[in-house]
Order: sequence, then structure tokens, then C-alpha cells
Amino acid sequence: MFKNYFKIALRGFAKHKLTFFINLFGLSLGLWAAILIGLWVNSELTINKEIPEVGRVYQMMEHQSYGSDVFTTNSTPGVLAESMKESLAEVELASTYTWMENLLFVQKDQRIKLEGLFAMPDFLKIYDYGVIEGDLNSMLTENNHVILSESGAISLFGRTDVVGEDVEIKGGTETQNFIVQGVVKDFPASSTIKFDFLLPYSWFFAENDWLEDWGNNGPRTIIRLREGVDGDAFSASVENFIKDRNKESNVRLFAYPLGDLYLHGQWKDGQPVEGRIKNVKLFAMIGLFVLIIACINFMNLSTAKSQKRAKEVGVRKVAGANKQSLVYQFLSESLLITFFSGIIAVVLVQASLPIFNDLTGKVISVPYGSFYFWLQLLMIILFTGIVAGSYPAFYLSATKVVSVFRSFTKSGKGVVMARKGLVLFQFILATILIVSTLVVYQQINYAMNQDLGYSKDQLIQVPLEGKLKESFDVFKTELEKNENIESVTRSSFGFLGRNNNTGGVSWEGKDPENAALFEVIRVDYDFLKTAGLELVQGRGFDRMNGSDSTSGAILNQTAYELMQKDHEGSEFFRLWDEERAITGIVKDFHFESFRQNVAPAILLLDPKNTWQGYIKMNTDQIQETIAYMEKTAINLNPEFPFEYSFMDENYARLYSEDVRLRDLAQYFSILTIIISCLGLLGLSAHIAEQKTKEIGIRKVLGASTFSILQVINKEFILIVSLSILIGSGIAFWLMQDWLNGYQYKINFEWWFIPLAAITIMGVALITVTFQSLKAAHSNPVKAIKSE
Repeated sequence: MFKNYFKIALRGFAKHKLTFFINLFGLSLGLWAAILIGLWVNSELTINKEIPEVGRVYQMMEHQSYGSDVFTTNSTPGVLAESMKESLAEVELASTYTWMENLLFVQKDQRIKLEGLFAMPDFLKIYDYGVIEGDLNSMLTENNHVILSESGAISLFGRTDVVGEDVEIKGGTETQNFIVQGVVKDFPASSTIKFDFLLPYSWFFAENDWLEDWGNNGPRTIIRLREGVDGDAFSASVENFIKDRNKESNVRLFAYPLGDLYLHGQWKDGQPVEGRIKNVKLFAMIGLFVLIIACINFMNLSTAKSQKRAKEVGVRKVAGANKQSLVYQFLSESLLITFFSGIIAVVLVQASLPIFNDLTGKVISVPYGSFYFWLQLLMIILFTGIVAGSYPAFYLSATKVVSVFRSFTKSGKGVVMARKGLVLFQFILATILIVSTLVVYQQINYAMNQDLGYSKDQLIQVPLEGKLKESFDVFKTELEKNENIESVTRSSFGFLGRNNNTGGVSWEGKDPENAALFEVIRVDYDFLKTAGLELVQGRGFDRMNGSDSTSGAILNQTAYELMQKDHEGSEFFRLWDEERAITGIVKDFHFESFRQNVAPAILLLDPKNTWQGYIKMNTDQIQETIAYMEKTAINLNPEFPFEYSFMDENYARLYSEDVRLRDLAQYFSILTIIISCLGLLGLSAHIAEQKTKEIGIRKVLGASTFSILQVINKEFILIVSLSILIGSGIAFWLMQDWLNGYQYKINFEWWFIPLAAITIMGVALITVTFQSLKAAHSNPVKAIKSE
């Protein structure tokens, strides 16, 4: 029986080639989009979920209160992990670890930069992804030992059996000798932490005495609770853990599940807000909608050809076929097309994955060896085939024999309205995607091209390492001899977020409710000139004024206005109990994304505590100038490779996720329009088929091609117009909510909707006009005979 269904289906495909091609193409695109989005969603949902006993692993977080503002961070005191493990019975494992650092590794003739961090021994017991060489229990216990990842060991030695090997590590101006104590497996792609090396936190702690103070934050802390401990109850119980050890603390400590941190870990004013999970939900819905739209197209095209299939159904019924067998016949056709589409979709996925990975910034692959992947794919194909084929199957199998042979097979009002409603749904979604893409595109452009308060164009950042830091003045003098280089300076500041901040700022008459978190920026002379900061009051740091480095400070406008609220005309403030004179005020400059307000900032003249060089160019001869910089740097600092980055490119990384959202929305909106137009083609074909006799009579009576076009076009103009109206309203509501995530944002411009409407209506007109012209140019005699 199934063999017979298969043969009949293939014959039908051969007979109706255009319909078969459109159905196959539409379903292939829908499945392709659904599989791609499914792979991306799965990669997002599995972030940090592969950690052993992940349900018991928590990141320690802080709510820091500054007046009415609450700042949430994962930075913690350097002594937190050790103290929690010693004093809290619920804590089984605890580790403090640092931020990522790039250090130079030297092993014989091999010199390579590797990225890693400092961590306590429990770090690798929590992130226990496997050991290749060495004893896990002894790792990170000795100050002169280093742990390498598998890829780190191969990069440095070309092999992994390297336990006991000596290696020289250079960072900043320091050089230390270490022994490789172990090699661990590379952390999986699903981990938010990846490294080439690990160094003992105990060594880092000994070199930085500020880590002992409960009032200082910087490193991160991760813990694993004992079995049976309730995470929520534990989190509530440690709220005052830091306050109990530092009475002046403004911190509320809490524990957050590490497995949920990536998708849900965002807060505003101390309250959780929807994080990345919003984008995951959005694209999961888009993937489902695109697939459903493809199914709708199949339904519309199948029912549009109902008159040609009706006599076939009638003859089968006269020959004894029952409704059930006919349903099986039509479902087998849809499942067969869906199966072919699934094969094509997998091929398209494999071919487009490199581009998709570049677009999403991920390393996604098709898990061909996974039984669950093939099971899920089979379920999607079955779901798609049944959904796409169910309506045509039940609709066509219900055709009455008498109606067939009387040539009366017009659809009822309910069927027509359902079909039009499905097309309406398609174009509502297309409108939402196009309007949303326009808004995201404009907001990202606004953020990327807005005046930031500093000049990022042709501003180059260079890490100061080794002798380059020691001989910076010589480096600066040599560079400024080049006419293409305008100025050179150095700073502790990266312009890409906060990295050194404090609440330890006071001034005369300070209101306790007027507290704030100040960014402390250490700079050298010429910083304002090189970075392009605008001085609005006072003066910059002056080489002729020796007190600038000990008692002077430059504030940004936000910091100055904050102080003026309490004491107008104030010229002094205290930073960590040291009095500072306000020597100058610079215009506010953005060093975080436009999602945050400009934070108060204090610039201190402190060249010795800087580690970033900044070089301002004034030329189009970029490569020649960089080559000159490299030659100069290597002459002064031959042990380290010359590294640099452009600040405009660094700044763009602040919006990398938004740019990916924009690009994904853009491509899937185009795909939605293409698939929706296939559905419109099906509807117009159905309308043309229903009006065959009417069009023939009109042509015989002398109707023009344009008037015949109107007969068909008027059927869809109202549908598309209504979809634009509804979709625009939904898009406006969604985008207003999205824009509220930015402190500095565009307005929802009136022209967004007309542009989307023109795009959709134009594409729809072209699609339907193609079918209308085909009907208008048909032979009227054949049209009249057709009924």
C-alpha cells in the first residue's frame, strides 16, 4: 500500500512540476532556517551546562549601593573564597580567580603569547573537564608551577607530555621561571571561560597586598555547594557576609547559579532583568514562524490546485476509495516532499555554517554522530510534513463526488478566510522583522557614529610590556619624530568599560544619598590632546607644575556636577582620604556602551601606574606609519612582539551582540519575505484559478490587461495593507521596549513604517502581478471551456 502511495506521489510531482518545485523550495528554506536557528539556540542553552555538578555551582555576586543607584558586579574581595570555605559548612569547593591576561611564554627558541588567569586549586576541581597530564589534587598548589591547557601545551611545546618542563613567563616588566605541573583538557565551546594557562592565585595574592582588604574588589569567586544545600536559602544567608567583616561596606552579597548566569544574569538597579534569554526566545520564535510560514505555503499551493485534483479524488471515490485512504495518500505526498526538503536543508546548513558562524561569533557544527540530533530532525520533518499536509489532505479528501462531476468545487467562505488569514499572518511577521531591523540598524549606527567625547579615529592602543614600559619616554620621543604621528601618551584606561573604580570619594557638604561609583583613570601628560578630550574649564596637567601628580585631578562634567550639588564652587575633594585640587574639567566622554549613563570619572597624573600606550595619527599612510611604530617598539623592546589595535574597532566590540542581532534579523527578515511571497504566489494562483471563467468573459468583452490585473490584485492589497498596519503596531511596541535598554537612543521615526510598507507591498505586487499577467494573457476560449 505504501509503495503504491509512493508511486502515485512521484507521478503527481512529475505532473505538477512548478507546484512541486515551489513546495520543495519553500519547505527547504523553512527547514534550513529552523535547523540553523535550532543549532544556535541549542548552543546558547548549553553555555556552562557541561560543568560537572553544575546545579551546585554558583558565582558570587555583589549588589553595591551608591545612594539610590545599585551597581551589580561579579567582582569580589580577594579573600572571599578562602573565608567562605573556612567558615561556611555549606561550601564544598571555593576558588577566587582573576581576569584574563596575555603573557609572553618563552621555551628555548619558542616565544609565544598565551592567554590565561590566576586561580586557586579548587578552580580546576569545579571545572573538572579532565586531566591529560599531572595530578589534579596537586595542581595550583605551588607558586612556581603553571598549568597548561591542551592547546596551550601544543602551541608552546608541540606536544602534551610536558609535565616537569621549565618555562619562562614575561608579563609587564617582570620575568619569572615556572615548572609545568599539569596539562588539562581544553574547556568545551560551551564554557564562558577558556584559557591557555593557569597560574597559582597564591602567587598573585602575595604580589598584590590590596587583595587582603575586604573593601576592595577585583577578582571573581566561584563556589560549589555540598549536596542537598538549597541554593536560594544559602544566597539569602550570605547577604551580609562582607558587611560583617567590613562595617563600612555598601555590599549585599548573593550567590547566582553559574548555569543560568550567561542567559539570565543581568540586573538593573539591583533587580533582575531579562538578559540574553530574550534574544534566544526571539530567534526560537522566528525559527518556528519561518517553518510555519513554509507549511502555510504548502497548504495554500495545495488547495490552490484543488480543482485539478478534485476529479482525481472523485474518480478514486467512485472506484471505492474511502476518506481515510485518501488522507493517507495526501499526507504521504507532503511527508515525501518534506523528506526531500529535509535532505536539501541539511546540505544548505552544512554549506552555510561557516558564514553563519562568522555572523554569530560561534563555532557551531552539525552533530552528525548524535542520535538525538537525527531523532530531533526526524521529528521536525514529521511535524512539518503533517502540519503542511493535514489541511490539504482533509480538505481534498472531503470533496463530494457529485460536486466534482458537476464541476462545482469552489471553496467555502470559511476555507477562503482561513487561507487569507494565513497569508495575513505571514506578512505581519515580515512587517515586524523589517521594522525591527530598521530600528536596530539605526540605533547601532547612532551609537557607532555618535560623538563619544573623545576621538577614536586613527587612535591606536599599544600594550606597554617589558622595556617598552621602562623606556616609554624614549618611545614617545622617537614616535613623535614621525610627521604622521600627532601625539603619544599612556594611561591605565581602556575606554571600553570600567576597570578601576571606587566609592571612596568625598567632598565638603557631601550628601550621603549623593554617593556614586567614580572611575579612576591614571594618565600621563598629553592624554587630553592624544585622546581628543575637550577641556571645558581649568587646565590640563602641566609639566611646570610639580604638584599635579600629588594633589591635582581632572574631573569629567558628571563628576564635577555631582560635587556641585552639595557645595557649589567647590575646588577640592578627597580621594581615599587624600585631598585633591580640581585643576580642570573635561567634557563627558563615553567609556561604556550607550546602554549606561556616563559615569563620574577622575583623571590622575600617575605615569608609573599605566600600562596602555596611545598613539594619535594624522595621515592616510596607515600601514607605513604602523610599520614605523613596530620598528621603533622592537628596537626598544625586542623580547616582546609588537601588538596594537585601533580604538574605533575596539569600540565596535561593545556592540558586537547588537550587531549580530541586527544582522540575523536582517537576513531572516529577507528569508521571511521570500517564503511569504511564495505563499502569496499560491494565493494568487488559487484566485486566478477560481476566476478563470470570469477573466475569459472579461477578455471576450474587451477588458484591458490592467483591468484584469485589478481583478486578482484587489484580493491581496487589503490583506497586505492590513498586515502592515498590524505588524507595524506590534513592531513599534517591541522596539520601544528594546530601545528602553539604552540610556542614549534614537526616536522611533515615522518613516520606518512607510519604508517597510513600500518594501513589502512592492515585493508582493511583483509576485502577484507575475501570476496575474499569466492569467490575463491566457486564451479566453480555453478559459470559458474550463468550466
